[in-house]
Amino acid sequence: MERSTDGWERDMYDVTAEVRTDDGSTRVVCSVPLPVAPEVVWDAVATAEGIASWFVSCAMEPRVGGRIVQFADPGAADPTTGPEAAAEAMLTATVGEITEYSPPTAGAPGVFAYVERDWMGEGVPVPPWETSCEVVDDGEGGSVLTLRSGFGSGGELAGQSVSGSVDGWAQALTVLAHRLTHRPADGVVTVDAATDPVDETVPELWARVTSQLIAPAAGVGGHPGGDAGGGAGGNGVVARSGEVGGIVVTESEASRTLILSAPVDGMLELFAFPAGETHEDAAGRAALALRVYEYVDAPGGDGRPLGAAAVDVTPTWEAPRWRAWLEGLIGA
Repeated sequence: MERSTDGWERDMYDVTAEVRTDDGSTRVVCSVPLPVAPEVVWDAVATAEGIASWFVSCAMEPRVGGRIVQFADPGAADPTTGPEAAAEAMLTATVGEITEYSPPTAGAPGVFAYVERDWMGEGVPVPPWETSCEVVDDGEGGSVLTLRSGFGSGGELAGQSVSGSVDGWAQALTVLAHRLTHRPADGVVTVDAATDPVDETVPELWARVTSQLIAPAAGVGGHPGGDAGGGAGGNGVVARSGEVGGIVVTESEASRTLILSAPVDGMLELFAFPAGETHEDAAGRAALALRVYEYVDAPGGDGRPLGAAAVDVTPTWEAPRWRAWLEGLIGA
C-alpha cells in the first residue's frame, strides 16, 4: 500500500483523511471517532435527513438498488421548495445507486455504499466513483466512522479527482463530529447561499475575502485546524465580519469551516469556487458561497442523540440575508 503526501490529521476531533492506493485502487480514506452509539451514526450517514445535516441536501431510497441524489451545487435552486426548483436542481445533482445497505447490529458493523457512474455528466466515459461508510462499535458506548471514496482503478483522472476531495470530506466529517459531540440532541436546519460570479480567479477572490474575515483575537492565536474548544475559545482563529463571527476549525486553499458564535448556534462552511458557462470562462471567474448548519430544538425531541437531524423549520437568517452578507465580503 502507498500513501500519498496529501495525508494529514485534523486535531480537533481526530478526523484523519488521506489518499490511499491499494491493489491499483485510488481512494480517500477518512476516519473519526464519535461519542454516540452506532445506530445514531448510522442514521446520520445512511439517511437523507442525516446526510443533509452535515453534508449536502439529499434524497434517497434506503435499500440496495435504490437511488441516492445529492444536491451539491451552491448556485442551484433549493430542491425542497417545489417541483420546478427540484427539476432545476436535478440538472447539477449527482445520482448514484446504493450497492450495500446493512445497518449495524450487535455483532456486525453497519455498511452503506453507493456508486456514481455519471459523475462527470451523462454519457461521459469515466470510471465509477464508489463511496462507502462503515460504522463500528468502539466497545465503550461510542463508534468509529470510516468513509472511503474513490475508484477501483488508478490513473491521472482518479488521482486528481480523489486528491481534490480530501479536504471536502474532512471538513464535512468535522461538521458531523462537532454536532454529535456537543449538540447531539439538536435538530439542524441548513441554508445555502451564493453570490453572482465576479471577474477574479478563485485564489484572487479568496485572498480578498479572507483578508477581511480573519481577525486574530488576544488570547486566541494558534492554527485554524486546532482545538477550538467547542467555540468557546482555544487554539482556533477568530473570524468575524459584520454580524457573523466564529472560530475557524478547518481550512483549505479556498474554504473555511467555522463554529459560529453569531448570529446563530451552529457551523458555517464558506468557500470560493470557479463559476462560468464554460471551462474557459470559469478559469477567470469565481463566486463565493456558504452552507450554514444551524442548531435548533428538534420538534418532538426527547433529549436523546439524533442521527437523522435535518428538520424543516425556519432558520434565523434565510438565504437572502446570508447572500447579502456574502456580497458585503466581496464588495458587491
